[in-house]
Amino acid sequence: MHRSRRRILLAAGAICVIPRALAQTRSDLAREKRWADQVLPSLVVGDAVTLQTKDGVRFLALWALPERARGAVMLLHGPGLHPNHGITGELRVALVDRGFATLSLQLPVLPAEVDDAAAYQALYPEAGERIASGIAFLREKGFARVAVVSHAMGSGMFYAWWRASRDPAIAAWAALSFYGVFDEIARAPFPVLDIYGANDYRGIRGKAEDRAEVLATVRGAKQLAVPEGGYFLAGGEATVLKEVPAFLDSIWGQTPVDKSRRQ
Repeated sequence: MHRSRRRILLAAGAICVIPRALAQTRSDLAREKRWADQVLPSLVVGDAVTLQTKDGVRFLALWALPERARGAVMLLHGPGLHPNHGITGELRVALVDRGFATLSLQLPVLPAEVDDAAAYQALYPEAGERIASGIAFLREKGFARVAVVSHAMGSGMFYAWWRASRDPAIAAWAALSFYGVFDEIARAPFPVLDIYGANDYRGIRGKAEDRAEVLATVRGAKQLAVPEGGYFLAGGEATVLKEVPAFLDSIWGQTPVDKSRRQ
C-alpha cells in the first residue's frame, strides 16, 4: 500500500470499527523500551518517572515541575511515537517555561510495521488506563485540576477516555488534529481548543464545521485552522507553540502557585 494512503488510514482511527480479532490488542512494550532507550539519554528538561496502571502495566512518563507552578498539563502524543516527540516535546518544554507543571505520557504503541487505524483504536482502553494513572499521579502532586494537550491519535485516545470517565479533574483540553467530530463534548464543563492544519487530513479539516457546531455549546471554546499547517499540523509548529500556551494562560491567568505546596 502506498505510504500516503497508509498514513490516511492511520489518521482515521477515531471513527473506525474495531474488529473482534483486535479486541485484545496490547501495546508493544519492547517498542516502548526502544523509545525510552532513545529518549532518556538526551532528556534535558524534567525527569523520567515510571507510572503503573491498575492492571499492573508499567510505562514511562516525563515529569517537569517549574519553580512556581500555575497549573498542571498532561500531554498525549501521536500514533506510534513517544512522550518527547515533535510538537508534543516542544510543547512540554514551552509550557514548563510558562510556569506549568507537565506530565507527558507514553501511550500504547503497536509494532512499527502496523499503522492500521482500527488496530490503534483497539488500544484505546489501554490508553485510558494510562491517562487515569497520569491523572492520579498529578492529584498526588497536589493538582486537583488538569489541562490536557493531545496530538492526533492522542486526541482520539483522550476523547474515548473522557467519554467513559467524565472525570471532573479535567480543566481544559487542547485537541491538536482531532479526526472526525467530538459530539459528546457538547456542553462540556471545560473549555476546548480545536486546532488543526488548513492542509491537514480531509477527515480532520473536512469535519471542522461539524466540530464548530459542537464547540458553540462549550463556554470558552475556540477553533483555529493554522494556515501553514499540513498533515498533523506539520509546518504549523510555531503557531501551535503560540496558541496552546495562550489558551492555557486564559484559563489559569498569570498567578503562580507556591512550589512549597507541591511535592
